[in-house]
Amino acid sequence: MEPLVSVIIAAYNAEKYLDAAIASVVAQTVADWELFVVDDHSTDGTLAIAQQWAQKDSRIQALHNEKNQGVSRTRNRGIDLARGQYVAFLDADDIWHPEKLERQLEKARQDNVGLVYTAYQIIGADGQRVRPDYHVPETVSFRQLLGENYIPCSAMLIPTQIVKKFRFTTEFYHEDYVLSLDILHAGYGAVGCTQPLLSWRYIENSRSFNKGKAAKNRWLIYRKYLHLPLHQAVAVFIRYAFGGVRKYFLGGVSKRK
Repeated sequence: MEPLVSVIIAAYNAEKYLDAAIASVVAQTVADWELFVVDDHSTDGTLAIAQQWAQKDSRIQALHNEKNQGVSRTRNRGIDLARGQYVAFLDADDIWHPEKLERQLEKARQDNVGLVYTAYQIIGADGQRVRPDYHVPETVSFRQLLGENYIPCSAMLIPTQIVKKFRFTTEFYHEDYVLSLDILHAGYGAVGCTQPLLSWRYIENSRSFNKGKAAKNRWLIYRKYLHLPLHQAVAVFIRYAFGGVRKYFLGGVSKRK
């Protein structure tokens, strides 16, 4: 039988955190899922950890790229294999809370929903909170998303027929942000679970940690991918900068639990 949700973990040299990530999928209150752990030609014990889990649970498959493909192609490989009605992504260093899928599936049944996201905790390498919880609005429009990315990859739940159509770009940094923009720009709705259902790991030397590089690549998305006029790109870039302050120091758009 086809599963309800196909979960995709793209993993590269993730042996330190992968076990906890997979365990958080296994602990979901929704049990009707399949999990593809796609190892992107790691040089550590990532593949071995995935294989150990696959031996214990028939819902889990451990896959291996024969050469390093990058995160977009690795996630797209998982999308190609997905058989569920929905696809959810989990970064190898993040952790889902047990009711994450259950709460998102409740939201996904609304009309014209192309993306369900969730609020989240921000944790460090040791699993302890390092910032206020990031709170999200109940809905997000394309215009709102231009100025602030409310949706990390690990918070996404997307109908399979939609994600197979759009997939992840291999041309731009912040490929998960580009995917969210594509889905909303096509006219689909995005709805959020306002309670934190994800622990999102903020690690020194990670892609998220390098704010200068992140800002540069956000500008490229505005100008080279979306082709925004200069004045509009400047306006949304300023919103992006203030959104970063809210995200990492003030806890997002709301303090509601």
